[in-house]
Amino acid sequence: MPMRESPVTNRSLPLISRLTFHASRFTYYASALALALVIIGYLGPWIPHKAVGLTVTGAELAGFARLFDSPHITRELFFTPLLAAAILLGLLVNRPTDKPPKQLLRILLTLLAALLALAALPPHQFLRDLGYRRQLMLALVGAGLALSTFLARRLPQRAWGVLVSLVALAGIIPALWQFARFRPLVATLYGRPVGVGWGLIVCAIGFALLLACGARCVRREDK
Repeated sequence: MPMRESPVTNRSLPLISRLTFHASRFTYYASALALALVIIGYLGPWIPHKAVGLTVTGAELAGFARLFDSPHITRELFFTPLLAAAILLGLLVNRPTDKPPKQLLRILLTLLAALLALAALPPHQFLRDLGYRRQLMLALVGAGLALSTFLARRLPQRAWGVLVSLVALAGIIPALWQFARFRPLVATLYGRPVGVGWGLIVCAIGFALLLACGARCVRREDK
């Protein structure tokens, strides 16, 4: 006689499917929140000071570091949070999903991600300046990578999660490394110890959450 499937098993399949859907949606919204924290933190103060004019945001650090002309500082690495945020926006928009794609919305948001990366371009009057060549190349490569995320929808969920985690690490580690080397120079200029602004903390928390979301996708694929 043919074996009959257990009704308990049949009833559990829709439940498992719903739980998987809700977990995927939770990861998506958590990633979106984390990305918002990254951008807010990057625009917030990284070097705090009582005087507003001496407070430096993450977005201003590269230009501020140029004033020191120190061979120990690679100022272009202060753009990595911005470029990583652009690529992560593209990955988030083009995440693998069973839902039918909204093609026009995906195209527009991927273009927005590329424009976000181009915010790292030097001022137009310095585009041909050799001193800004690395910054120019970094911005163009970032914009190209953001555009390439349009193909990320075809990736397995695990590969997408690995990419999110790697980009999150690449976004925060170089910037933190340069900030640690840059703080003593700023402290000497200000004549006082330099603290850590809330912008840096929020930005780091955002990247940590993105790393966790990427790792969650990888673990879920392994199960």
